[in-house]
Amino acid sequence: MGIVNKFIVFVVLGIPFLNTTHAQVVNVGIKYEERTMFQAGINVPLIFDNTRPFDISYGVDYTSPNARVPSGLQAQTTALYFIIDDEKLFLLALGLNAGYLFDFNKQFNNQFRFTPHLYTEFFLFNCKVGYDYMIPFNKGYPAISIGIGGGYLFRHFKIGL
Repeated sequence: MGIVNKFIVFVVLGIPFLNTTHAQVVNVGIKYEERTMFQAGINVPLIFDNTRPFDISYGVDYTSPNARVPSGLQAQTTALYFIIDDEKLFLLALGLNAGYLFDFNKQFNNQFRFTPHLYTEFFLFNCKVGYDYMIPFNKGYPAISIGIGGGYLFRHFKIGL
Protein backbone atom coordinates (compact mmCIF):
# COMPACT_ATOMS: atom_id res chain seq x y z
CA MET A 1 0.00 0.00 0.00
CA GLY A 2 1.46 3.36 -1.06
CA ILE A 3 1.98 6.30 1.27
CA VAL A 4 -0.99 8.21 -0.19
CA ASN A 5 -3.29 5.22 0.36
CA LYS A 6 -2.06 4.82 3.95
CA PHE A 7 -2.65 8.51 4.57
CA ILE A 8 -6.20 8.31 3.19
CA VAL A 9 -6.95 5.31 5.41
CA PHE A 10 -5.57 7.17 8.45
CA VAL A 11 -7.70 10.22 7.69
CA VAL A 12 -10.90 8.28 7.07
CA LEU A 13 -10.50 6.01 10.09
CA GLY A 14 -8.40 8.13 12.46
CA ILE A 15 -9.57 11.73 12.46
CA PRO A 16 -13.11 11.07 13.73
CA PHE A 17 -11.66 9.42 16.85
CA LEU A 18 -8.78 11.79 17.61
CA ASN A 19 -10.88 14.50 19.16
CA THR A 20 -14.39 13.39 20.04
CA THR A 21 -15.23 16.44 22.17
CA HIS A 22 -15.24 18.88 19.26
CA ALA A 23 -17.24 19.11 16.07
CA GLN A 24 -15.88 18.37 12.65
CA VAL A 25 -16.09 20.98 9.93
CA VAL A 26 -17.02 19.31 6.63
CA ASN A 27 -17.21 20.93 3.21
CA VAL A 28 -18.17 19.63 -0.25
CA GLY A 29 -18.24 21.89 -3.29
CA ILE A 30 -16.26 23.30 -6.17
CA LYS A 31 -13.00 25.20 -6.38
CA TYR A 32 -11.90 27.39 -9.24
CA GLU A 33 -8.15 27.75 -9.75
CA GLU A 34 -7.34 28.15 -13.45
CA ARG A 35 -10.05 25.49 -13.98
CA THR A 36 -13.06 24.18 -12.03
CA MET A 37 -12.38 21.23 -9.69
CA PHE A 38 -14.36 19.15 -7.22
CA GLN A 39 -13.34 19.90 -3.62
CA ALA A 40 -14.04 18.16 -0.31
CA GLY A 41 -12.53 18.77 3.08
CA ILE A 42 -12.77 17.80 6.71
CA ASN A 43 -11.21 19.71 9.59
CA VAL A 44 -11.24 19.05 13.32
CA PRO A 45 -11.21 22.30 15.33
CA LEU A 46 -8.87 22.29 18.31
CA ILE A 47 -10.49 25.20 20.14
CA PHE A 48 -14.12 25.52 18.86
CA ASP A 49 -15.01 27.98 21.63
CA ASN A 50 -17.62 30.68 21.06
CA THR A 51 -15.93 33.04 23.55
CA ARG A 52 -12.72 33.34 21.53
CA PRO A 53 -12.43 35.21 18.22
CA PHE A 54 -10.13 32.61 16.65
CA ASP A 55 -9.85 28.91 15.92
CA ILE A 56 -7.15 26.45 14.92
CA SER A 57 -7.99 23.18 13.22
CA TYR A 58 -6.28 20.32 11.43
CA GLY A 59 -7.57 18.15 8.63
CA VAL A 60 -7.42 17.28 4.97
CA ASP A 61 -8.57 18.88 1.75
CA TYR A 62 -9.09 17.03 -1.54
CA THR A 63 -9.26 18.62 -4.98
CA SER A 64 -9.77 16.64 -8.18
CA PRO A 65 -6.95 16.55 -10.77
CA ASN A 66 -6.25 19.78 -12.63
CA ALA A 67 -3.68 19.87 -15.46
CA ARG A 68 -2.95 23.59 -14.94
CA VAL A 69 -2.26 23.77 -11.20
CA PRO A 70 -1.19 21.35 -8.44
CA SER A 71 -4.13 19.52 -6.85
CA GLY A 72 -4.73 16.39 -4.83
CA LEU A 73 -4.87 15.55 -1.12
CA GLN A 74 -3.52 18.13 1.31
CA ALA A 75 -2.90 17.51 5.01
CA GLN A 76 -3.29 20.94 6.56
CA THR A 77 -3.55 23.17 9.58
CA THR A 78 -5.98 26.08 9.42
CA ALA A 79 -6.01 29.23 11.55
CA LEU A 80 -9.04 31.53 11.48
CA TYR A 81 -9.67 34.91 13.06
CA PHE A 82 -13.38 35.76 13.17
CA ILE A 83 -14.13 39.31 12.06
CA ILE A 84 -17.94 39.05 12.04
CA ASP A 85 -19.47 36.28 14.09
CA ASP A 86 -23.28 36.41 14.10
CA GLU A 87 -24.38 33.65 16.44
CA LYS A 88 -27.21 32.46 14.21
CA LEU A 89 -26.48 32.81 10.51
CA PHE A 90 -23.32 34.54 9.33
CA LEU A 91 -19.56 34.35 9.83
CA LEU A 92 -16.67 36.20 8.22
CA ALA A 93 -13.06 35.30 9.01
CA LEU A 94 -9.49 35.86 7.90
CA GLY A 95 -7.61 32.61 7.61
CA LEU A 96 -4.43 30.80 6.67
CA ASN A 97 -4.11 27.19 5.53
CA ALA A 98 -0.67 25.61 5.65
CA GLY A 99 -0.08 22.07 4.56
CA TYR A 100 1.60 19.43 2.46
CA LEU A 101 -0.03 18.60 -0.86
CA PHE A 102 0.15 15.04 -2.17
CA ASP A 103 -0.26 15.94 -5.84
CA PHE A 104 -2.21 13.58 -8.09
CA ASN A 105 -1.04 15.18 -11.37
CA LYS A 106 1.87 13.75 -13.32
CA GLN A 107 3.34 17.14 -14.19
CA PHE A 108 3.64 18.40 -10.59
CA ASN A 109 5.41 17.09 -7.49
CA ASN A 110 4.25 16.90 -3.88
CA GLN A 111 4.81 20.23 -2.16
CA PHE A 112 4.16 22.63 0.70
CA ARG A 113 1.37 25.12 0.08
CA PHE A 114 0.17 28.20 2.00
CA THR A 115 -3.22 29.79 1.41
CA PRO A 116 -4.14 33.10 3.01
CA HIS A 117 -7.88 33.54 2.55
CA LEU A 118 -11.14 35.22 3.46
CA TYR A 119 -13.74 32.72 4.68
CA THR A 120 -17.47 33.31 4.96
CA GLU A 121 -20.20 30.98 6.14
CA PHE A 122 -23.93 31.56 5.82
CA PHE A 123 -26.17 28.88 7.31
CA LEU A 124 -24.90 25.71 5.54
CA PHE A 125 -23.14 27.44 2.64
CA ASN A 126 -19.56 28.67 2.64
CA CYS A 127 -17.16 30.52 0.40
CA LYS A 128 -13.39 30.88 0.60
CA VAL A 129 -11.48 33.40 -1.51
CA GLY A 130 -7.71 33.19 -1.32
CA TYR A 131 -4.35 32.77 -2.91
CA ASP A 132 -2.67 29.32 -3.09
CA TYR A 133 1.10 29.86 -2.85
CA MET A 134 3.27 26.89 -3.83
CA ILE A 135 6.71 27.05 -2.23
CA PRO A 136 8.70 24.91 -4.72
CA PHE A 137 7.48 26.99 -7.68
CA ASN A 138 7.70 30.33 -5.86
CA LYS A 139 4.37 30.93 -7.57
CA GLY A 140 0.75 31.22 -6.59
CA TYR A 141 -2.73 31.20 -8.01
CA PRO A 142 -5.89 33.04 -6.95
CA ALA A 143 -8.59 30.59 -5.91
CA ILE A 144 -12.25 30.60 -4.93
CA SER A 145 -14.15 27.75 -3.27
CA ILE A 146 -17.91 27.52 -2.88
CA GLY A 147 -19.48 24.67 -0.97
CA ILE A 148 -22.11 23.16 1.23
CA GLY A 149 -21.12 22.40 4.78
CA GLY A 150 -18.96 24.50 6.99
CA GLY A 151 -19.79 24.19 10.64
CA TYR A 152 -17.98 26.97 12.47
CA LEU A 153 -21.35 28.52 13.36
CA PHE A 154 -22.09 25.41 15.44
CA ARG A 155 -19.74 26.88 18.09
CA HIS A 156 -22.78 28.80 19.31
CA PHE A 157 -25.17 25.83 19.35
CA LYS A 158 -26.59 24.96 22.76
CA ILE A 159 -28.92 22.15 23.80
CA GLY A 160 -31.41 22.87 26.56
CA LEU A 161 -33.07 25.96 28.00
